[in-house]
Amino acid sequence: MSTKAFTSYLIEPKAPLIIRSGRPFDDQTGADQARFPPPSTLAGALRTAYALGAGEPLGPQLARLAVAGPLPVRLPAGKAPVLLVPKPADALYFWAEQQGKKVKQLVRAAPSALAAGEGCDLPADGLLPVQLCEPVLGKPAPGPRWWSYSDLLAWRQPDKAAPSYQQLCDNGWLPPEDDIRTHVAIDPHSQAADSGKIFQTAGLNFWQKATPEQGAGPFPAVAIGLVGCMALPINAEPIKAGVITLGGERRLAAISSKDGLWPVAPKALAESIRQAGGLCLTLLTPALFSQGWRPGWLNQQLEGTPPGGTGVTLRLRAAALERWQPHSGWDLAKQQPRAGRKLIPAGATYWFELPGTQDTAAIQQLVQALWLTSICDNTQDQLDGFGLVLPQPWHPA
Repeated sequence: MSTKAFTSYLIEPKAPLIIRSGRPFDDQTGADQARFPPPSTLAGALRTAYALGAGEPLGPQLARLAVAGPLPVRLPAGKAPVLLVPKPADALYFWAEQQGKKVKQLVRAAPSALAAGEGCDLPADGLLPVQLCEPVLGKPAPGPRWWSYSDLLAWRQPDKAAPSYQQLCDNGWLPPEDDIRTHVAIDPHSQAADSGKIFQTAGLNFWQKATPEQGAGPFPAVAIGLVGCMALPINAEPIKAGVITLGGERRLAAISSKDGLWPVAPKALAESIRQAGGLCLTLLTPALFSQGWRPGWLNQQLEGTPPGGTGVTLRLRAAALERWQPHSGWDLAKQQPRAGRKLIPAGATYWFELPGTQDTAAIQQLVQALWLTSICDNTQDQLDGFGLVLPQPWHPA
């Protein structure tokens, strides 16, 4: 199936979304916590919407349509939408004391060599530990799980002032409390409530709750939407504006094509990476790797060429990632649950150096191959939108 360039879509959920991990759901288990939709949820929704609009059969051929996303987007009334990205794993929140008051602060972690006499049990030789860049006395603090795209770009420039905690709150997204709803099971014979069978679902609310500093009130401050891209077949019409369903219980969401939401690579990025001699890759969507925490295209010496980056070899020097996330689903073709898999969470960061001399043309090709594209090992995972990365310069020590 030949495809053309990506078309971006804005999706606005009209009710809290129920996204489960695939854990067995019976009278002995509680409800999963609310989760942000994984790439496979968006891929299924967009492919189905395209097929229904184009009059195509729902079959395995749709899985060959590439999808990218989802990423959240702030939708302030009367203002331009703001793209959001996951908090990078090398950014941490801590409590601190300033002028006798407890405040939250943002602290950077970065790859750094161990001092003489120090050691640690990293999973591979040649890796640098990721350590805090300043001493911290306070305990970990909560904070925005989603940053604005511009704040992440500023964070990736250590020579400039990092965004403040308050700036991250103002520009980002801290999802509100889960939407908990209680239900009763229905007896299939009597069509009445089945006695004693009560269960709950947890949905993710897509709006921004105002902070106390902003004058928190009873109403949502800003609506949150989703943005995703899809590569349509040649001569195919884009998905028409309308309504689609997402996640469990087929919650409704409005969809429309929207240009300008998906970022493009800066022209000077390739030269900046070449001069720096290294780059860092931040996962914008969860990833699946054949080697667990690291991509399968890296060899035992932690060197390799990413998908599409022909001619450029990268050497992994450090990685920062949080605990893996469970992922499963339902296979419509086989009518059975999919096997459980372990996701590398969005926000994980990998630091690479460029060994040897690299010419500008090769680096330019590398940037084009990596910019908001997948670095997963499996082709279908790439088409589903897992493992999208944002490349930025990094100066190895």
